[in-house]
Amino acid sequence: MTLTFIHITDTHISADPNYDPFWVDKSVEHPNVYMERLIEVINNLPFEIDFILHTGDVCAEATANDCRTARQMLCQLHRPIYMIPGNHDSADLMSSIIHNGETLHVLRNDMVSILDYQLIGLDTNGIGDAHAPTVAYEQINDLRHRLYDNNKPLIVATHHPLIPTGVSWIDTQMRVQNGEQLHDVLRPYASHLRGVFHGHIHQPTNSYYDGILYVGSPSTWYNLQADPTTQEDTDDLPMPGGFNLVMIRDNRTFIRRYVL
Repeated sequence: MTLTFIHITDTHISADPNYDPFWVDKSVEHPNVYMERLIEVINNLPFEIDFILHTGDVCAEATANDCRTARQMLCQLHRPIYMIPGNHDSADLMSSIIHNGETLHVLRNDMVSILDYQLIGLDTNGIGDAHAPTVAYEQINDLRHRLYDNNKPLIVATHHPLIPTGVSWIDTQMRVQNGEQLHDVLRPYASHLRGVFHGHIHQPTNSYYDGILYVGSPSTWYNLQADPTTQEDTDDLPMPGGFNLVMIRDNRTFIRRYVL
């Protein structure tokens, strides 16, 4: 069984032409500029893909105007798109404005079938700190019930990383604080879980834990440093925006990174 998809994240699409958040270096261009580049690159790939997975922070702000702008831009990508709400998004606005159930799909703790695979979208915007939330027990239990006795190949998508990254500031300030509980639910299904894909930390990362592959994508727009000495969110200006090409071939998962 084969599956090929594009993993994008943290596009931060904005309806404001002057969007210029204080936490981003002034040299970084408007996020929509990078989104336009992304559209051009994906639409001109010399091979077919099955869908696009967006792991959250679709919009710069949780506003109707940003959602409308995001919908206009995402519609230019001629592939089905599955989106997970991020901490900059409003899941309700995304569901009412962006989701159309045909080419644009917003997943809020949903499971959908794509070819021979099942994609599970987890909304990790729990309680507490929006950047480092805690997911409710009810959501963890719901995932357990959804997976019970499941023997189909699985793909899981979240916005926030679930497991430790090896970089202390990310683990305390940017990760699901009880993510290990979600990991423990997923662990019995490791043999047919082809990957857990996330965003939020604006970095390309791969980690392998208890037989489960966790994959982070660079933001299409603006990225952060993550070496063992990094103590806080710090611009990684030399790292361009980008995305992941994911190729699943039976029980193997291959990741190739593209830059914009």
